[in-house]
Amino acid sequence: MRAEIPALPGDELQPQRCNGDLVIQACSNDPQVAFHVIRNLARIGSGSVAMRWSQLGFGRTSSTSVTQSTPRNLMGFKDGTRNIHADDTVALQEQVWVPGSPESWMANGTYLVARKIRMEIESWDTDPLTDQERIFARNKVTGAPITGGDEFSPVDYAKTDDAGDLVVDINAHIRLSSPEQNGGIKLLRRGYNYTDGQDPDTGKLAAGLFFIAFQRDPHAQFKVLQTRLGKSDLLNEYIAHIGGGLWACPPGVSGPGDWFGKTLFSG
Repeated sequence: MRAEIPALPGDELQPQRCNGDLVIQACSNDPQVAFHVIRNLARIGSGSVAMRWSQLGFGRTSSTSVTQSTPRNLMGFKDGTRNIHADDTVALQEQVWVPGSPESWMANGTYLVARKIRMEIESWDTDPLTDQERIFARNKVTGAPITGGDEFSPVDYAKTDDAGDLVVDINAHIRLSSPEQNGGIKLLRRGYNYTDGQDPDTGKLAAGLFFIAFQRDPHAQFKVLQTRLGKSDLLNEYIAHIGGGLWACPPGVSGPGDWFGKTLFSG
């Protein structure tokens, strides 16, 4: 098991919304079905396990297939344009699946990192469109980089304007998180929007992004990316990481007679 990820720049993690021995991600087109799954698992485990914390999400915030259109987050921007797709076997092997011999309990497994990211919705909604697009360095409507082209066009990080200034700010979200600026690092994202209604203390909307990402090495991938983002991302004015955790996901079921976690419990 990888060591826990230490506190990173910009973290405001709340202990009651962090970590846990086991993690379950239940997905359904109907939230009542997902709720029923968790409810029954909690019933079966009664006396052995207790639920530490949970989060209900809705509306995926990244595409995981070339057949899917890029969804939008609660800030109104397309999210996950450059996400790894499930049919990109090369990227999955390089970025997601843990390498190793078949005898290793984590070989061909992956690591899940979750972060509950609160958005300052009211402040964001008062920010001018030009500033919002400067922060992400993408067009809000089309998702195209502000250096030109369409949603999937390469970003020209060296492009300058008439005054000689970089078009993509050095602290723009797209620059700080891009594979080109981080040694090729990518994550397989599978996050969701969330809302907890209204914050009783502030009266503001309690909503944001429930970030979920899979990778082969969270310390060499998520930790590296989030350290850079947490230090200087222009988006930090409008978000805060308030919960999450790291979990190991053993390889899946390979065929008849196999079962999840077999490599861990029978190794």
